[in-house]
Amino acid sequence: MTSSEHELLRIALAGAGDIEEWRLGDAELAAAHGYPRRFDVPVLDDYGTVFVDVTVLADTGEVVCHEVNGPNGVGSDALTGDSELRADLEARQTIRQLRRLGLLHDDGTVRGRVSTVHAHQHWSAFRTGGEFFPRVDRYADRLGALLPGVSVRRRAAADPAGDEAIAVVMGDVPAVAARLDVHPTTGAPTTGELRDGDRPVVFVGNPNLLPELARTGKVRVGRGRFEGVDRRAFHGWRLVNVVHDKSRQQALLHGTGIRPLAHFSAWSRDEAVTATRDFLANGPCVLKPNAASGGVGVEVVVPGASDDEIARVVDSVIDRYVAKYGEGSEATVFPLRGFEFARSTGYPLDDGEHLWDLRIAVLFEPGVAHAFPVSMRLTPKPFDPVSFVHDRDQWVSNVSGRQVTLLKSGMDDAALTAVGLAPDRVDTLLDACVTWTINAWDASARGDEGLGAYEDDREALDPEFYPRERWA
Repeated sequence: MTSSEHELLRIALAGAGDIEEWRLGDAELAAAHGYPRRFDVPVLDDYGTVFVDVTVLADTGEVVCHEVNGPNGVGSDALTGDSELRADLEARQTIRQLRRLGLLHDDGTVRGRVSTVHAHQHWSAFRTGGEFFPRVDRYADRLGALLPGVSVRRRAAADPAGDEAIAVVMGDVPAVAARLDVHPTTGAPTTGELRDGDRPVVFVGNPNLLPELARTGKVRVGRGRFEGVDRRAFHGWRLVNVVHDKSRQQALLHGTGIRPLAHFSAWSRDEAVTATRDFLANGPCVLKPNAASGGVGVEVVVPGASDDEIARVVDSVIDRYVAKYGEGSEATVFPLRGFEFARSTGYPLDDGEHLWDLRIAVLFEPGVAHAFPVSMRLTPKPFDPVSFVHDRDQWVSNVSGRQVTLLKSGMDDAALTAVGLAPDRVDTLLDACVTWTINAWDASARGDEGLGAYEDDREALDPEFYPRERWA
């Protein structure tokens, strides 16, 4: 299937404000750059996708990562104009899961009926349908090609499954989560089988379904992590918790060459106020809620703010989160996490210098990773160090939930060089992002996903937090 076969859908979605990131794709340019770059990685023993968002600091020239998204992230179309590789990896993971559950017969037929689920951002902030729907369509086609003779049917989230062997269910996160339940597994009380009615779910494309299931009481949440459900059906299943834990992501940057951001985690409103006040001694602090997407609830506090002002910002983080996710979201909003403000080098436009980040994709399968730069995302407005605290358009570059989008291709060498990322440095970053993926996968496989502690976060920010003389 070629990209042109989705042309009518993409034209329709463009009229609804789609960001059309797929237009950045250029198969010939990707081939000339050698993208996607292939890496041999024996430690990766399953399938997954991560998107690593990096930037270059204006004051030191260091590369930092402000967050990593799992397969809830987008951009896999921006390389060639389609997501054929990603759809293929997802389909092959599905077949692997069918075999693991004993649901695939030797003749290639499926025992019983199963579902796969593919959820996108809440409709109010959804602007990536031009990637999402063609990708799910490619997935269904690829699954049918790998399992000839097995009936595969696409279903909207509100459309009940029929007699097809495999129902490919798609829709926004709340609608998809509403049709799912978790059934306790005999002999394994800490895990449960995810089901779509009487159908086992054998593939889940979006880890943001877990917090939605927690908000609706179908999954337990403890210390910010989701429990009581078998995660093996999730794409990149070992990384489900770490893609929600933005603090843990920073600790996993060791050995990558990307400098971790100073950060903290706070488990209550009062703790968030205190931790933010202490953090401001070293510069502005960006606050983020737990298990969110699309930049919801992300706020900044600058030095000089009073406790009352800090408290109002903390309350705003919580209020915006609850407004988006609704009833039950108080159970998943904590911990609130704070990070040093990563002011990037400026990208020059006619109205001034804009902050930016570069998204790098790592798509992986057993033993192999495929990495490539996705897109360079610019803030809608130029940066002003005095007024930015009052204007998110000066410092938030993500594209969800906003009408203004400024994107450059991740293969635009001139644009990247202008902000401090010459081609050889981009090559180094691809390797660094694969190394982060290895670190995260290996830590999860060893049961070391890490919860962190306030004191450890403070020591990372200030090495003198534990003065030697205190213990003399």
